[in-house]
Amino acid sequence: MRGVMRLNFEERTEERLSNHGDRIRELEIKDATQNERIVSLCKKMEELAVIIEQWMTFASTLYWKVLGAAGGLIAVLAAFFFWYIQSLPR
Repeated sequence: MRGVMRLNFEERTEERLSNHGDRIRELEIKDATQNERIVSLCKKMEELAVIIEQWMTFASTLYWKVLGAAGGLIAVLAAFFFWYIQSLPR
């Protein structure tokens, strides 16, 4: 066997089974941490959705306020323009 010790079938099988147990344990640990990260990500996405909804409500309210103010300003300027035209000497 040229100086290399060869393991018999039973020893190789035992080593593989032992190795699989370690791998399964590592996968379970990684799965638990991944589940925690997914839950945390879902919570943050829900918070972000609430913030976006609040900003959209604010933007909508602001839009109507600006539109109302602009409409009022245009009406006042139009009234001033008509008053000025009528007050010109003939």
